[in-house]
Amino acid sequence: MDKCDVVIVGAGPYGLSAAAHLRELKGLDVRLFGEPMSFWERHMPKGMILRSPWAGSHIADPENRLTLDVYRMVNGNHHLAYPIPSTNFIKYGHWFHEQIALPADRRKVLRTEVAPNGYRLILEDGDTIHARRVVIAGGIQPFA
Repeated sequence: MDKCDVVIVGAGPYGLSAAAHLRELKGLDVRLFGEPMSFWERHMPKGMILRSPWAGSHIADPENRLTLDVYRMVNGNHHLAYPIPSTNFIKYGHWFHEQIALPADRRKVLRTEVAPNGYRLILEDGDTIHARRVVIAGGIQPFA
């Protein structure tokens, strides 16, 4: 059985933010499960505009090095402005994921069980992983 310190289930904005924060802790073995920004790509209406204000649309990272402002500056997206189209937010999410340099395991986590010293996660292909801690950032899709 594979082991790690922390598993993050979900690779949308909240899972990516959790990953960015946990990556700052040296020596911590963090695994990210999910398809980055997939809910946004597959389930948001075409042409949707984010309702959140500019300052509330950043994906949080520990030192604010990966804000929308930084993304706009680094990528020459000077046309990116408020209100933010969902297509631009999705691109920002993918850029954020690249910057944190934590690969996403795209397999689905089917079940999480309490185990000695943590949790046992069963993946869709039957593999299991033991994690001392689990962060669930599954988003809203499972609740539809």
